[in-house]
Amino acid sequence: MAGKRAHVQEEPLNLVPIMNLVSILIPFLLMAAQFVTLAVIDSTLPAIGPPQEVETPPDKPPLMLSVAVTNEGFTVMGADAVLNPQGAPPSADAGPTVPCQERPCQTPQSYDYKGLTDLLNQIKDQYPDDETVILVPESRIPYEVLVLLMDATREDVNKKDDKGKSRLLFPNVVIAGGAG
Repeated sequence: MAGKRAHVQEEPLNLVPIMNLVSILIPFLLMAAQFVTLAVIDSTLPAIGPPQEVETPPDKPPLMLSVAVTNEGFTVMGADAVLNPQGAPPSADAGPTVPCQERPCQTPQSYDYKGLTDLLNQIKDQYPDDETVILVPESRIPYEVLVLLMDATREDVNKKDDKGKSRLLFPNVVIAGGAG
């Protein structure tokens, strides 16, 4: 007599614990994903190589606008006397063109970004075609100061045109090596 097999009845799989785990993980992953944000600030490095000749009108020299950042404030340098609010060209011993609100600058908020933007508005009035500014930060300047400086040199959010857009100042930002 051949052995009789006992018929084993299969039990259905219990998927409830897996479904519970998935139902908890999906909202958690969705909540965590919203905190990932990326920001990019466009800037260019100074060009290395022989200078390229640019045709400029002979009556007006190129601006070559640069802003040096120290813990004393901003020093705006360029080709014309309008770079200094007092009307004189900046000199090495005169101090910063736009000093900090409290000297020396302790926090990023103690720099006078509005004063710098107002001065850059005056410069933009005399050089409407120039769009480049060179930033020269000291090596110990915090990154937040550099970002706020880039924002202050690109556009004036307080001056709007007839379409409601902010006035564009110097949108091409070049970051040069530190001043010391």
